[in-house]
Amino acid sequence: MRTLFLAALAALLPTAVAQDAPSPDAAPTVAEVLQADGRFTVLLGAAETAGLAETLAEPGPFTVFAPTDEAFAALPEGALAALSPDDLQNVLLYHVVLGEVTGEQAAAAGTAPSAWSDGALTFAAGDDGSLLVNDATVLEADVAASNGVVHVIDAVLLPAADEAAPTDDDGM
Repeated sequence: MRTLFLAALAALLPTAVAQDAPSPDAAPTVAEVLQADGRFTVLLGAAETAGLAETLAEPGPFTVFAPTDEAFAALPEGALAALSPDDLQNVLLYHVVLGEVTGEQAAAAGTAPSAWSDGALTFAAGDDGSLLVNDATVLEADVAASNGVVHVIDAVLLPAADEAAPTDDDGM
């Protein structure tokens, strides 16, 4: 089932096609936004390891809830290194919503399906009026990119245990 999902995701994110060179004034892609910011070296490295780095430059649109380097540092020591590339890919896809979702739209919707399996993200207002996604606080919302939007978050989102991804040998 996971393989079918990844194939469907690949179909939604078109492969590179011959295009005119982007103009110097063109808005940066999600990948370029993250790279230029400097707070996302761990996220970008994990995306590279998981084979998703190029996806962040694809046409999209998609929404990325991007944990900062500090958010990754708060994970238990070795947690990231212990993940297989497939598991790492699943964790990273859990931070993505297909389509462009602003902070205001997320708050109004209350939930959105993540690009990972059947996982869903939950949105709420914090006591201070901030936007929460699951247990993470959105530090900076609505960072525009040419292929979507980035929301900077203060924690790595991990799927709940009851949202475990199906395996390829589950008969589907």
